[in-house]
Amino acid sequence: MKRHHVNLYLIEFVIIGGGFALLLSLSLPFYSQLLIIALMLVLYSAVGLLHHKTHRNITSKVVLEYTLVSVLILTLFVFLNIAKL
Repeated sequence: MKRHHVNLYLIEFVIIGGGFALLLSLSLPFYSQLLIIALMLVLYSAVGLLHHKTHRNITSKVVLEYTLVSVLILTLFVFLNIAKL
């Protein structure tokens, strides 16, 4: 595994792990949690897509992958917390 990939994975782990740690440590209303999740996923996607763009290997499949992963996480969060609506 190349060194720059390790750095990317570490940054993405910090973004996602930090977002979920923030949600678990604070007792926030549902819509505030939803906003934090959405911002976290936008940042995750932006970092990943920027990485691929700088290495000139961004394709429609890569964009679709980041979009679908973000939508999946957001959907799971909403459906697992549907009782809070």
